[in-house]
Amino acid sequence: MNCQEPDARRGICRLCGELKDLTFEHVPPRAAGNAGPIYHPEIREYLRHRTSGGPPPKLITEPQGAGGYTLCRECNNRCARYVLEFLPWLECWRSALVADATAGAIGTSQNIRRSRVMKEIVAMFLSANSPEMGRRNEELRRFVWNAEHQGLPDGIRMFAALTRDETFSRQVGVTGVGHHDGGYSVISEVAYPPMSLVMAFGGTDPGDPRLVDITFLARSGYKEKRATEMVLPVLRLADIYPATYH
Repeated sequence: MNCQEPDARRGICRLCGELKDLTFEHVPPRAAGNAGPIYHPEIREYLRHRTSGGPPPKLITEPQGAGGYTLCRECNNRCARYVLEFLPWLECWRSALVADATAGAIGTSQNIRRSRVMKEIVAMFLSANSPEMGRRNEELRRFVWNAEHQGLPDGIRMFAALTRDETFSRQVGVTGVGHHDGGYSVISEVAYPPMSLVMAFGGTDPGDPRLVDITFLARSGYKEKRATEMVLPVLRLADIYPATYH
């Protein structure tokens, strides 16, 4: 007997853009420490508690970890080959953080397939957003779907930092963020230890100048494996608001 609710897991695949049965996609991947469960406050209750006091917000439980039913099975399987490159890259950063528990910045030198790492990162952002983001940015979908496709679309950049906030994470769809100087950024964010990733749109900045531009990873060939040296700041996530750090 099929106990699933009708159409409860049917929708637009964030990668191919077709109406299909969807599988659960962990963002970041399950093997990156996102096995669940995770807990987060109900956003309206949280904001009400912060602004006017009253009882603390109730916690919402996500038993499977951070993510959702966002990719069809074919697209999920397609992204699996990118995950195989992304996980060792991420684990190297995690180990470096553990090795120096007080550093304000961490550097690593890794021999990686840059393109596959970035393709997994972009796939995570497609999953973290509504289907509209992929529809408006078809080039991002092509970058992930086509293994040989190189480079992010003009005006879209990817930024990164490290975080030790093991009990705190953020996932923010495309949104505008105002700055104290009157400027603004259009960003999406996936922040989950040990890394915070920000995708900036329209040529805008990520909001915090300490984040490091890693867009260059997308400009390598699919089979190309290159020595890659990077230094990333270690930042603490500041509250629930996107792209804010201590």
